[in-house]
Amino acid sequence: MRPSALGDTLMLMPAIAQLRDSTEIVLVGRSPGIDIISPYVNRVMDYEGSGWHRLFADNLDADHAFSPPQVDSVVAFLSDPDGSVNKNLKTYLPDTSVHFFPAFPPEEAHLHVALYLAQCLKSAGLPIDPEKSLEDASRGPLLKRENPDTEKEKIVFHPGSGGRGKNHPPEFWLELISALNSHFLSPPFSKAIILLGPAEEGLRAFFTTNLRIEGIEILFAPELKQLQWILTQAPLYVGHDSGITHLAAMLGTPTVALFKNSPVHQWRPLGPAVKVIQSEGPPPNLISEIIEKVTSLLTRR
Repeated sequence: MRPSALGDTLMLMPAIAQLRDSTEIVLVGRSPGIDIISPYVNRVMDYEGSGWHRLFADNLDADHAFSPPQVDSVVAFLSDPDGSVNKNLKTYLPDTSVHFFPAFPPEEAHLHVALYLAQCLKSAGLPIDPEKSLEDASRGPLLKRENPDTEKEKIVFHPGSGGRGKNHPPEFWLELISALNSHFLSPPFSKAIILLGPAEEGLRAFFTTNLRIEGIEILFAPELKQLQWILTQAPLYVGHDSGITHLAAMLGTPTVALFKNSPVHQWRPLGPAVKVIQSEGPPPNLISEIIEKVTSLLTRR
């Protein structure tokens, strides 16, 4: 059970990739994370769906029966300060072992979130090697790429995230896109997509008004399948610490992740072609450093 945002949910993928051949997995979570992970588990259940709220009831109502899946073990990454969810789960599943863990490791533990989740699963008795699961996640894509041999021509820029404190200002992104376009002067930078999610709706007018480079498309809130397709086909992705950045990295897309006000040691994107730059602001040399990382990734291709 991990009812979390996209990036938080994707942190389960290293563990799932190692467990899926030996363990039947039911994942309880939220969209869009469960929609992306569903091909890799036996079943997904929407935590926002009917019934799950009953786990928080003080008294179970027999007239409104709730039937969670019959499983051997429950591993819940949930806050349960008064123990009511634990008690109710054991009432619904009396013969099931139930394990509760905080959703994230403490900052002082200096652990990657994916490693922490895998360690919790191991302590709950599941057959997993946490360190190996993280190593494997850096060697190859954790998520299936569709038509990987298709010609790749549109770089993706994602100038937002779910937390404003993690974002560089939109003016910086205009400068960065212009600098990359001028520096390379050829595909893939002759065509690009500025990807905006619901959290960046306010930036649509800014980029529409201020962007002066031909061949760059502004795309707002694409459907999940379209988003995955775009990221799969991109020769390069540049974005903040966000769920979409984690998705791009796990698809194997060459990824430059810009970290600001979030710890790299906990949230470094997992994939075979990832470069991370941590900066609390856009100093004069940040764009030069990004160009260097981009050049390195494109050379690897």
